[in-house]
Amino acid sequence: MVDPKRAVNIAVRKVQPVQGINYLKKAEQHLALALQALAQGRWDSAVLLSVHAGISGADAVCVGTAGLRSASKVHSDQAKLVRQLLPNDESAKKASTQLAALIDRKNTVEYEARTCTQQDAEVATRHAERIVGWARAILGRNPGG
Repeated sequence: MVDPKRAVNIAVRKVQPVQGINYLKKAEQHLALALQALAQGRWDSAVLLSVHAGISGADAVCVGTAGLRSASKVHSDQAKLVRQLLPNDESAKKASTQLAALIDRKNTVEYEARTCTQQDAEVATRHAERIVGWARAILGRNPGG
C-alpha cells in the first residue's frame, strides 16, 4: 500500500500510526455536524465543517498508513501528500481530488463576504462523506465504531 521509502516533497510531521484513528474520530465528528448544518439550512457551516472533515479524514489515512501528517501551511498540500503516499491507489486518487475541491472552498467560506448556497453545501458534504468513508475503509473502522 504505502511505500515507506517513497520520498515526499511536502513538509511533514511524523506521528505514531496508531493516532490515525483519532484523526478519523475528528473527521467523523466534523462530518456529523456538517450533515446537521446541511439539514438546518446553515450552508456556510456545512461547507466549512465538510472541509475540516475532509482534511481530518486525509490526515487519518496518512497517519494510519505512513505515520506522516502534512506540516505545510498550504492546505492543498494535503491532497498532494495523499497522492504521493498512495500513488497507485485509485481510491486515494479520487479522495485527493475530492479533498482538493473541498480545500478550494475553504478561503471562500472563511474569508470572503459571499455566502454559500444550498448546492455548495450539498456538494461539500458529499465530498466529505466520500473522504470519511474512504478513511474508514482504509483504517478498517465502522461508522461510529
